[in-house]
Amino acid sequence: MKAMPEYIARDEKTNNALLVDMRNLSIKYRIPVSRIEKFYDGLDHGVIMGTRCPVCGARFFPPQAWCSECGYSGDMEFYQLDTHGHLLTFTRIFAKPKSFSGFGDYTVGIAHLDRENLNVLAWIDASIDKPQVGMDVVIKVEKRKEDGATIYLISRP
Repeated sequence: MKAMPEYIARDEKTNNALLVDMRNLSIKYRIPVSRIEKFYDGLDHGVIMGTRCPVCGARFFPPQAWCSECGYSGDMEFYQLDTHGHLLTFTRIFAKPKSFSGFGDYTVGIAHLDRENLNVLAWIDASIDKPQVGMDVVIKVEKRKEDGATIYLISRP
């Protein structure tokens, strides 16, 4: 039996032949955010916002366009988060997904916002060189150097 060229592979389940396209593909995602656009406007002004359901009072971060607690689908209320809390956990990322392959190694963590009783998953600011579970943190807004995106991250108070 003759060897298959490198651009043909076999599906693991069906054993059907698959074409392996050797071109690089660049993807830009377009995600509709019109119902939570205020969140991005807030970030552009250095403010981190969550949403609150006007019916049951459930609070969400990241903001949600509808309430997953009571099913309310009208306009959610936006409010500025109290960003003080403590670090629950963290991990260093060495093996990155393709969409982050242009970034150096980075650390992500989960911060618990004490007054909000919400958890926030975010990158940890490089100024925290030795994160410790339980340490006091804040969530802050900054422009990412690599791509100019406005992001929120876990930082020192």
